[in-house]
Amino acid sequence: MSDRKQTPKTQSVASDQALPPIDPRLLAAMYGQPCEEEEIDLLEYWRVIWGRKKMILAVSFAAALLAIVISLLMPNIYKAQVLLTPVGSGKSKGGGLSAALGGLGGLASVAGISLGGGGGSTAENLAVLNSREFIWKFVKENKLMPVLFADDWDAKSKKWKKDDPKKQPTLWDAYRMFTKGGLMNVDKNKKTGLVTVSVEWKDPVLAAKWANALVRRLNAYLRRKAIARSEANLTYLNKELARTRVADMRQTLFKLISQEEKKAMLASTQEQFAFRVLDTAVPPDKKAKPKRSLIVILSTFVAGFLAVIVAFIQESVQRRRQDTEKALQGGGIKE
Repeated sequence: MSDRKQTPKTQSVASDQALPPIDPRLLAAMYGQPCEEEEIDLLEYWRVIWGRKKMILAVSFAAALLAIVISLLMPNIYKAQVLLTPVGSGKSKGGGLSAALGGLGGLASVAGISLGGGGGSTAENLAVLNSREFIWKFVKENKLMPVLFADDWDAKSKKWKKDDPKKQPTLWDAYRMFTKGGLMNVDKNKKTGLVTVSVEWKDPVLAAKWANALVRRLNAYLRRKAIARSEANLTYLNKELARTRVADMRQTLFKLISQEEKKAMLASTQEQFAFRVLDTAVPPDKKAKPKRSLIVILSTFVAGFLAVIVAFIQESVQRRRQDTEKALQGGGIKE
């Protein structure tokens, strides 16, 4: 009877002998803790990559092949550029007259009359080029909607393919294509002050034609605005001159009228009113994009990198599964 009884200490020893030792890698897998005993060096990484090289190469090759097909389906885009220089600034033109008029020149500012040049600042003029009203008028005058949205236009029936007006392209779509879609870009060199207006389109001839037309229309638009402003100023100044009898004031008004007449005359005769063209746009002989070789290289590299990450994930999952199976097999109590 005494032989069958076991003390608690004896039972603990027997239990410890029956259970297998706990694998630290299993604990690391269960609790997400790093295993100090397991160290992976560069050779281990290379072994994982080499072991799954077929999968990595297959994914990279498939991505390269897909990139080649997609890049070949993409149309060639050509970029036509116009190089411009601003035609003077308001400060340089108006400084002499403003200084000559002295305090009496305040009458002009009260009346809303600018003593500077009629062309305005470069920033304002370029803002006009990117404005909604200007682009809408340019699109409508040149009837560009069927050209910009050729996929939605039925050339035979000369109408949109979709009858629902909500599904048809609008001038808003054309405006976004010009300003945000990359069709038109305006760059100003801060050092030289030169301005480059570029147009990117599938047809190089149309790209050059639109770039030159945009600049011509911008100069014409700003010139008409300046003439209308000068005519309004002259109307106001002549009314003031008719009812003013003070000699000094009349002399000031005569100078302002002379200045406005000069500005109106220059605006009427100067075609390149706000910007002078240094280099007109011509149809480019080489495409600007897509850069097919770069697309293929980047696609292959990214796909290969993702495939390597997947390979490491698969290796990690496989190791955890093997460790768990070994731990469970070693933990069985033999009778």
